[in-house]
Amino acid sequence: MIDFHTVYLLTHTMSLLYIEDDSSFLEESSEVFKELFEEVVTATDGEIGYIEYDQFFQKTGSFFDIVVTDINMPNMNGIELIQKIYEHNPMQTIIVISAHNEPQYLLELVNLGIEQFLLKPNNYDTILNVFHKSASKVLRSYSKEIETSHVHLGTTLLWNKQTSVLYEKDMAIKLTKNETLLMQIFIKNHTKISTLQEIFDTLWGDEPHLACIETLKSIISRLRKKLPTSIIENVYGLGYRLVY
Repeated sequence: MIDFHTVYLLTHTMSLLYIEDDSSFLEESSEVFKELFEEVVTATDGEIGYIEYDQFFQKTGSFFDIVVTDINMPNMNGIELIQKIYEHNPMQTIIVISAHNEPQYLLELVNLGIEQFLLKPNNYDTILNVFHKSASKVLRSYSKEIETSHVHLGTTLLWNKQTSVLYEKDMAIKLTKNETLLMQIFIKNHTKISTLQEIFDTLWGDEPHLACIETLKSIISRLRKKLPTSIIENVYGLGYRLVY
């Protein structure tokens, strides 16, 4: 049996959007949700729910961790809302709570990719189990995202592929525009050779390559001073590669 504390440890820093047109049920359920989540935003129909979803993203730059919605609602029903949310964020975790079994919707909801379908009234233990499962999945996806967006270059260096920022022991290393472009090429090619042709085309486009050779050597020299000297290897006549 999953208890409150176990779920709270996963959800207490998370945000939740809850859409429900039954005002009494909305108030009752949201009080329970507020005990588990750091932020709970509510809406009384799908149209308002989507506005709240979009405004939260515009304000924070992040999506809600979990969305809970009813199906039959005025202005925009749950199916339409879910479709719009998935157009904006295909990875959104969504839980549907409905007063009816509504088998005509079940297959469509499953095909859309919802996390869970629950029947009203909510059973507290069921809710805890569902939130435990959903929150665990959300946290795993965040961990995977962090892992795939960072490249470890030895023991102290870290390259963030999303922001193109190089860190040494959590401190950002200031790079010039051309140094950043060069690092992007190296990271893309992993430990394979980044050819002179690719480097010249990325940094200088149509400029004559012979005129860029000395400039490239100067950039490499400056970059090496910001990195362990052995991490950038010169492959004579071909280009450069990272060794890590």
